[in-house]
Order: sequence, then C-alpha cells, then structure tokens
Amino acid sequence: METIKEAAATSEQPPELPPHWFLYLMERMDRMENNLRSEFRQEIGDVRRELHGIYRWSIGLLVTMLLGFGGIIATLAVTLR
Repeated sequence: METIKEAAATSEQPPELPPHWFLYLMERMDRMENNLRSEFRQEIGDVRRELHGIYRWSIGLLVTMLLGFGGIIATLAVTLR
C-alpha cells in the first residue's frame, strides 16, 4: 500500500500489463516449442532404434565372417595334415 502512495506522490506511472495479443503469442510460441521438442525426442528415439539395429546387424556379420574364416582355416588344417 505504501508503494502505491509513494508512486502517487512521485507521479510515477504503474507498470503496464502487456497487451492480450502479446500474451496470446507467447502462449502459442510455448505450445509450438513443446510440440517441436516432443517431435524431436521422437525422431531421436527412432534414429537410436535404427542405429541399434544396424549395430546388431554389423555384430552378426562380423561373427559370421569370423566363424566362416575359422571354418576355412580348420578345414585347411585338417586336409593338409
């Protein structure tokens, strides 16, 4: 209450509230930001799942190649004995 009296005594204007359209725009921007964040998180999750699948595929390929070469070496070792 004292601040109002002091402001009236010094003839200062009270701070004005932003116009309603500004608040509306800020709310819209906040919603857009939240939507973009959720879409971005979903895309990042999809990319991680794809990379995990590629990682598994590459490990499977590596194991298959190692077993194949091991089989070739074992076959050669047995036949050349």
